Amino acid sequence: MSYEPRSVRETPHGAPLVPRLPLRMRNTEILTVVYRSDREAIERMLPAPVTALGDLVLAHLYRMHDAEWFGVYGESAVQIPVHHPASGTTGAFSPLLFVEGDGPVAAGREIYGQPKKAGRISLGPHGDLLVGTLTRNDIMVITATTPYKQVPGTAEDLERHASFRTNINLKVIPATDGSGAAVSELTARTLGDVVIHEIWRGPGTLELRPNAQAPVHLLPVREVIEAFHWRADFSLEYGEVIERFP
Repeated sequence: MSYEPRSVRETPHGAPLVPRLPLRMRNTEILTVVYRSDREAIERMLPAPVTALGDLVLAHLYRMHDAEWFGVYGESAVQIPVHHPASGTTGAFSPLLFVEGDGPVAAGREIYGQPKKAGRISLGPHGDLLVGTLTRNDIMVITATTPYKQVPGTAEDLERHASFRTNINLKVIPATDGSGAAVSELTARTLGDVVIHEIWRGPGTLELRPNAQAPVHLLPVREVIEAFHWRADFSLEYGEVIERFP
């Protein structure tokens, strides 16, 4: 017996990659490096309706140690602090995102419009140094370091540079007939029920290597401001459309 197509909410039917939200992400470990880049390079990464809040960029390397639905995996995000005047939304725009696993890739792209692609992420101590890396196409494109748990920090220390809670994305889904975009909209998603267990702060380093499929080098490092090593629980929740483009 065939099924009613309007009852299907996931692709593919019967073996979905995209979950129904919310999902709880527990014991997520993150290395965040805040750095100064070129304002012109930043603006080239942004759609016109959002404006950069300055010349700062955030590079994140995550290990999701206990994620509902997805299990254990890694992720890396490059984010630009922005404001969307039409809706009054302030958050971090994600021009580059890399993740391990087909489920997180599909969910990020299909629900939020995040530009997720496959990558391999490592994060862990090497002696007294915390080291995080992103590898794509067998090329290590991001290497970030900070001293391992030497100076305690607070959430206020982290969020004075930029809010990590609200993520803004340009969601575009092409039409099947090739006539253009079937969906074109700006979305915003805010993490729910954030519980921060620990934050450590200190000096950091960030190396970005050229890769045409992972062009993090297009946001060059001019000065590393600070690095944070932190661990948190949070929920992935549905977001909202803050602007549609006809």
